[in-house]
Amino acid sequence: MLMILVYLFAVLGVSLLLLAAVLQYRLSRPRAAGHSGATHALSAFSLKFPQRFITPDESHLIALDEEGQALAIGLLHPGKPEPATATMYTFDAILGAEIVENALTLSKVSKTSRISTSAPRTRAGAAASYEFTEAVPDSIPAEEIRELTLKIYFSSADTPVVSIPFLPPRLPARKTDLQYSAALLEAQQVHERIRDIVSA
Repeated sequence: MLMILVYLFAVLGVSLLLLAAVLQYRLSRPRAAGHSGATHALSAFSLKFPQRFITPDESHLIALDEEGQALAIGLLHPGKPEPATATMYTFDAILGAEIVENALTLSKVSKTSRISTSAPRTRAGAAASYEFTEAVPDSIPAEEIRELTLKIYFSSADTPVVSIPFLPPRLPARKTDLQYSAALLEAQQVHERIRDIVSA
């Protein structure tokens, strides 16, 4: 009986040592994820990309190089061992962009129409019209935002549209959340840069 216990503890000890060695190896291995992976993916192109935007959930990277007239969109894999990848587009290939919230377009710009659905501008001397609405009580919950996406349109047959989510897919956000405000601000900054490119 004593010999069986000795062998059992010997096998248990060896298996624990092997498990510790495997864990140490996996933890010490360098991973190509996150910002360093994005830098590595962009280094494949011979451009500088001084303007970089990373989505709040760190799943996508948008980089602009005005001198080289190029835009790169990177797909990151935070927390995963997959390497980051990036695709480069020239400014001439950009047809337009729009910000979509819960399947509704918040703002849109394109080379052909140059239509923007942002807040209307009033002309000087034009009569202002006012609408009176009832006050909304505080007890009504704010609208849930399940989607906040920047769509960029290209003149490419392979990839005509790239959709970049700016809200993490976990839980819906509300318009009063700081996470939503930060995501919307980041999407608007990228959208404004694309508006400048399309309008040039």
